[in-house]
Parts: sequence; structure tokens; C-alpha cells
Amino acid sequence: MKPSADSIAKALTLPQDTIRQDLPIRMIDAGLRTLLVPVNDLETEISVFPDEQQLKAFCLSNDIDIILVFSQQTANADAFAHTRVFAPKFGYLEDPATGSGNSAFANYLLSENLWDGHPITIEQGGNDRIFNSVKLKHVNDQVLFGGKATVRIEGNYLL
Repeated sequence: MKPSADSIAKALTLPQDTIRQDLPIRMIDAGLRTLLVPVNDLETEISVFPDEQQLKAFCLSNDIDIILVFSQQTANADAFAHTRVFAPKFGYLEDPATGSGNSAFANYLLSENLWDGHPITIEQGGNDRIFNSVKLKHVNDQVLFGGKATVRIEGNYLL
């Protein structure tokens, strides 16, 4: 069962009225169980900063692997939409470059008749930063994706 819009808004620390009413919240499994949440505008979407532990508990209790929040407003006029993917279940708050989340998003767009499958660019990132652009297309009943990411920091982990 899909969680309510109220519980989703609370988990993401979003005001309830920022989740779009004209598009459905959906759960799509494209390798990872992805909750797709449409929001009203780009400013709302890029300013989301949920508490990682609270969001992880929400994901675990609702059998959600990742949450993709999206806006059809974009920073770049050539982009189709802007997404952010939260993955606290895997030990980090946000995945700035994710194919699995955007694959689920492509399936959402197709199922809601928001996209006809022609090649499009999806921006991904938060806080006024575009980490990457994902190219999507639909060919022979398959969603194909690729793209590029921008390195923001490099380093080594010492364990």
C-alpha cells in the first residue's frame, strides 16, 4: 500500500500543499522500489532537505528503496524535468546521479502520458546545483538512459 500524501510530506519535510494534486504519487519498481512524488515547482524541489534518519525510518516502514521527487520546472530551458533521489535506506541521504531512479521516472512519465518516448534531458541535483543530466528515450518497449555527472568532490575513504 502506498503511503498517504500527508505522511510523505512529513517524511520529506515538505509543506503538504507543495505536492501536486493533478499528478499521482506512484510506486514503481525499476530494480528498486521507487516512490515518485510530484511537487509544484523547482524552488520547492531543490530546497527539500529531509532528516536522514526520519526518512530512513519512513522508507523502511513503507518498503521503499528510494524516493524520487520531481518538478516539471527546470533550471535549463532545454530540460524536460528536474529530479532528486533520496536513498537513506542505503546509508546516504541523496544520490546525485542515479539511473535506477530516473528509469522509474521514465516509466512514470510514460504511464501518465506525460512523455511520448522521444529523447529528453532530465536535470538532477539540489540546492541550485545541477549534478548531472540524464538522457532518456523509449525504444522498442525499453527505457534507455545515459548521461553525465559532474564531480563535486574527490577523496579517499580510510577504514
